Amino acid sequence: MSKLIKRLDISAHPRLEKSLGYNAENRWVAWRWEPDLEQPFYTDGQTTGTSNSLAWQVFLEHPQVSYDLHNYQLAEVDRYWLLLDRKTRNLYVGEGKIIQGLLDQPEGLGLLASLDGNSNPFGNTRYTLGKLTHFNPLRSWLRLIPIGLGAALIAGVGIANWSSLLSPREEQKQAIQPIPVTPISPTASCGVGGSQDFSAFVTSASGDKELHLVGVYESHSDHSGNNHPTGEAQVRVTRQGKPIILALSSYEPVNWNIQVEPGVEIEKIIVNGYHDQKVTGISGIPIEEYSHEGTEKFLGDFVYSWNSADNKGTPALVTQLNQLTGTQLTSFQGCYRGTQFVIQ
Repeated sequence: MSKLIKRLDISAHPRLEKSLGYNAENRWVAWRWEPDLEQPFYTDGQTTGTSNSLAWQVFLEHPQVSYDLHNYQLAEVDRYWLLLDRKTRNLYVGEGKIIQGLLDQPEGLGLLASLDGNSNPFGNTRYTLGKLTHFNPLRSWLRLIPIGLGAALIAGVGIANWSSLLSPREEQKQAIQPIPVTPISPTASCGVGGSQDFSAFVTSASGDKELHLVGVYESHSDHSGNNHPTGEAQVRVTRQGKPIILALSSYEPVNWNIQVEPGVEIEKIIVNGYHDQKVTGISGIPIEEYSHEGTEKFLGDFVYSWNSADNKGTPALVTQLNQLTGTQLTSFQGCYRGTQFVIQ
């Protein structure tokens, strides 16, 4: 068993990611198991969201799949993740930290894709990403058949809302239209202790109020061993001229410390998270929390990166915020790990 990442000798059915609840358009997407929550999650390097547990179990327990993945315990621990190249339909399994690192560094994925094409040059080559299995076209084609039947079985399960896993919901269909964006100054960063993947933009949206979104995956670096300590993130708001709706989103628990300069009007603050979120530093401003731990309901995926050059659609969270507030998004700032942001 490779200690890093290994290509599986199976091909993913075209409906696999839809069945697991992933409806975005990024080429690469990974799934992992969260033991504390007993829930699978997906991440594509820009957003993180929950996947359907039943579909995940059906997929992993299929005879052809379970044979290759049994030792990785993908429904028990979070050490190993499953990675899908949606263009080639290649599946990989490997250390979670390695796969997360690849998703954060697109050039690494590009190298993996270029070297591991249909000819599988890794068959006779050692590489630091690990020794990959040999590619057998006939064997892979035969394995594709039962996996396809498994996907069809998933699609036919008669339970409430199951069909929504195979086709985008109406609000997700509306999220396909990209919005015009202008990048924010490249000198901005994720703050002290943050990651080096700051992305941001402002839009040309107009109206009598503004909607600003700050998104992170975490603000505390130590989440190993199913540990979920609360991190700290500071958001300073200096922008004036129109009432502001401030939206804050994080998968991991965060204490959002808000600093508002005189003359700034914040209409309300909306917090989206999987783990519990807190807002401090302000008073007299309505706060709406949507978190699995706090309110048992969150708004949408936890977007923390948005590359406007490659943007193929609006994240579901943004669509939900637009509908909830009746206001188009004005700006976005995000980092995988962020501790300081300024809205100006």
